[in-house]
Amino acid sequence: MSAPVCVPDAAADQRQILRDLAAEYGRQLRQILQVGDLIKGSVYQIETRCGNPGCHCAMPRGRLHPATVLSWSEAGRTRMRSLGVDQRDRVRRLSEQYRRLRQARADVVRLHQQMLHAIDQLEQALRLPPPPAAGRPRAARSGARRSRG
Repeated sequence: MSAPVCVPDAAADQRQILRDLAAEYGRQLRQILQVGDLIKGSVYQIETRCGNPGCHCAMPRGRLHPATVLSWSEAGRTRMRSLGVDQRDRVRRLSEQYRRLRQARADVVRLHQQMLHAIDQLEQALRLPPPPAAGRPRAARSGARRSRG
């Protein structure tokens, strides 16, 4: 089996891959640094009963009331909070900011893994075999040792 040999083209290719990954990494970090306030969770609409026994929603097939809610997980449990009309747009925008931040974070993790792989590939492309042993060939030294006398 032969030792790896330095391949200049492969090293140049890996260097370019690393440059490209580093540029994308920088773009993702700039995006993360621009993130402002955010709220963890998702905003969506549900249909619910209001709790008033005389309301149409209390009937077995009664029409339910629409409600916009923010849902998030906390300490392993799903929490939900109703949003007023005046809160909906702002909370929706802040929760989208949270999603963008989490996506950018995942992209940075993926890029980091790709960079580590590219660095390993660059190392392989640049690695030279160890130099040959100095002095006499190894077989000549494996004979009997002289005794001191």
